Amino acid sequence: MTSKFLKLCLFLIPLFLLSSCKKKTETQQLTPTPAPKLIEIDMADRPYISLIPRADGHEIKLVVEKIPDFINEIEYELVYTAIDDELDIQIEKGLNGTPEISNGKIERDLLLGTESCTNGCKYKYDAGVNGGYLILNFITSDNQKAIYQSDFVLSQTADIKKNGLKLNDLEIVATPKQTEYFILLQNYNQQYSVFSSGNGLATITSISPDYKKEDKTKLTGDYSQ
Repeated sequence: MTSKFLKLCLFLIPLFLLSSCKKKTETQQLTPTPAPKLIEIDMADRPYISLIPRADGHEIKLVVEKIPDFINEIEYELVYTAIDDELDIQIEKGLNGTPEISNGKIERDLLLGTESCTNGCKYKYDAGVNGGYLILNFITSDNQKAIYQSDFVLSQTADIKKNGLKLNDLEIVATPKQTEYFILLQNYNQQYSVFSSGNGLATITSISPDYKKEDKTKLTGDYSQ
């Protein structure tokens, strides 16, 4: 009797283990979420993007305007270079989020540093920030996505007087009228755009290559070929 019972146990145990493994494997089979389909937004429907520096250069206001109705959500990522206080080397830092779209527009203040408001707000600003890149993901209601990406340059008046304002193939030689911070990026419509923390008044000496600009008494504005 004992021998028969032992043989029966030895026969049933492998079957039980196989059955358990099979059930476990079956429960782990999940349907993957489909990746968004990449699309291109027509040039006429592309939003206008602004990066506006604060007067002290330690914060940037991201503004995206003229967002078409078929865009349901916008994700942003701003990556910039700063100097590490301890190692004295340049490192990358980043900010990201998904602001709510209101009346075809989003706005978000992006602090270039850290904020602590435990007992009154205290700020530690990053040093040596002179640029980085911006990525925007425009997501439609039917899970399609268009991607915008551009490098940007953050410069102060003294730097522009000495070295000009440069990004990719664009070089602007100018003398700003007052001390300000300026940001240059390539907008979604392929034009270059300059934003400032003030009025942007300047004497523009040259624009290379031959980009057009309507108001040449200001460094701020759009530059197109």
